[in-house]
Amino acid sequence: MKKQELFIGLGLTVVTSLSSLVMSISPSFSQSNSATSQPDKVTFFCQPMFDAASGERITATVAWVPERKGNVHFIAWQSGFNRSGWTPEQRCQEVTKNFQKLYDQGRLNYLSHGKRNGNSVICAFASSRETCNATNQLFTVKNVSDPRQVIQKMMNISEGKNNDAIFQSSGDKLYISVTKILNNSPLLKNQ
Repeated sequence: MKKQELFIGLGLTVVTSLSSLVMSISPSFSQSNSATSQPDKVTFFCQPMFDAASGERITATVAWVPERKGNVHFIAWQSGFNRSGWTPEQRCQEVTKNFQKLYDQGRLNYLSHGKRNGNSVICAFASSRETCNATNQLFTVKNVSDPRQVIQKMMNISEGKNNDAIFQSSGDKLYISVTKILNNSPLLKNQ
């Protein structure tokens, strides 16, 4: 009888130890690192998404919007930026850091376009009276792209006219409210 109790106790100890080990090495799944680590703050991060046109997964700049408990697209990076030699993933990481930095500084109230070093760029502004410069530039627009069309696509998304991400391969100014994008853009479904 004592042998049987000893074996049962030993067996339970082994099972408990193994289950603890399995639980500690199993990956945990969450909506996103950023969303769970800072649930009360708008957080920009890169996330893979499916591009129906190409049938491939690509990287996108996405924002976690805590008031809406969901994510919204900002830009999908389809190709690298030849002048910098960056891959789409590298470009996403760099541009997304700029989005977060300017948002944290209170300078990501509006988006518009401008010129820097002869290149068309998209910039962030605290007010509509600012111009593009080295401290507020988010990204360079591909030479064949019209920066006003990029801003117009963002406006359409924020007004619910289109729920696609803005695909960015690498006179009158248009300004778009970032708050409007965050509050009105369709929430992403789990991809």
